[in-house]
Amino acid sequence: MRSCGRSKTVSVVTIVLLVAAVQLLDGARVFGGGRLVSRIRERRLEKIRQRQLLPVEEDFYSDFAEFPDEELEADARAEPIATDGRGNGSTTSDSPNGNVDYTMDTEDMKEGERRPPPIPLPVLRPNTRRSVFEEKILFRFYHDGNLTKMTTLSNDDRLLNGTECSPDERFAVIVHGWRENCYEVPWVGDLRENLRTYRGGCVACVDYSAFSSGGYGGLVGRFRDIRDVLLHFLQQLRYEGVQFERLYMFGFSFGAQLALDVGNQIGSNELEAIDTCDMAGPGFDGDRMFKQGNFLAAAKNVQCIHTSIDKGTKFPNKCHQNWRMGMCGFRQAAAGPPPLGSHGLCPVFYNLAFKYQFLAQPKPLECASVGEQANYPRNYRMGYMEDRKSEVRGELFAHTSDVYPYTVFTNPYNFFEYF
Repeated sequence: MRSCGRSKTVSVVTIVLLVAAVQLLDGARVFGGGRLVSRIRERRLEKIRQRQLLPVEEDFYSDFAEFPDEELEADARAEPIATDGRGNGSTTSDSPNGNVDYTMDTEDMKEGERRPPPIPLPVLRPNTRRSVFEEKILFRFYHDGNLTKMTTLSNDDRLLNGTECSPDERFAVIVHGWRENCYEVPWVGDLRENLRTYRGGCVACVDYSAFSSGGYGGLVGRFRDIRDVLLHFLQQLRYEGVQFERLYMFGFSFGAQLALDVGNQIGSNELEAIDTCDMAGPGFDGDRMFKQGNFLAAAKNVQCIHTSIDKGTKFPNKCHQNWRMGMCGFRQAAAGPPPLGSHGLCPVFYNLAFKYQFLAQPKPLECASVGEQANYPRNYRMGYMEDRKSEVRGELFAHTSDVYPYTVFTNPYNFFEYF
């Protein structure tokens, strides 16, 4: 009987303690205890992020870094890419999804709008995260067609030492795209040779393939880090005597976004020129700042060429000359299996334009205008060789064919002026 009484007493005491604990928890919620716990948790998470040396500030690119590669690739509508050593960033399918909205809001873009000059960057302090990118992004220098030096920003040596390049020479910088590099991709080699022949001076190729060989989502998440290394590279060149007014940049796809953003960071139209091929749309088109911004202050002249709608941007109206090639800049008649889909054909067209003429023509009836149409002189052509760019601003159209060299004769004035 005594043991039974004791068990009943223990049970009652246990119940009373449980009720008191519940009341205390309710009181903590009333007096803000839940908020206190959440603040402590947030501080702990912030300390963990700092230990991992991840950027704490919120910016456009940090949003992409939080997603796994697979999720962002699906969001970007990226299709599988097959590379065969020639490795252009072209997809296995060239036909866009019929459910994709291709309309463009031109009200977000005011004609002639310029961003204010960027705030000068502070002196770079040691940063473990940045040092990883500075060690793995390779700069390959070429002079007279020969590879003269490979280096990184982590090396203590001056960039121009051993390159055979003089600071007084004209300078060109090439920025490749996703899943590409500076030594295996055909269009990169062709462009180096064309620049040697028609421009001269020194050529540098920015090889970030250590980061671009994986998923596209992970690459977009590293955009800011790669951009900062490229910006630091240009600033170091200027410190060593290279003149920005004699520096030209070319970028394709993701590399086009890098080149244009670096140009905007420098600002004030300091660079000589930036030419880009089919700047990447996935990962960028959804950002409000990209939609409303432009690249008119990135260089003295910015020429942007558009050839696809699935991999390229849906906002082809952000540069001084906005070329829409082939079928309204959406597709190309010559598009085939990768790497030469509509997207991958863009740098091929650009290289061919050193020798052949892709002439401007009136806007086709089937194409919707997304900006002010340009007034252009007779025989105005796409590409590096056109020397009247300062006279032309706005949207331009050029036919392409499915037969090499993909040009279409459209000059209504004089047949012999075409050659």
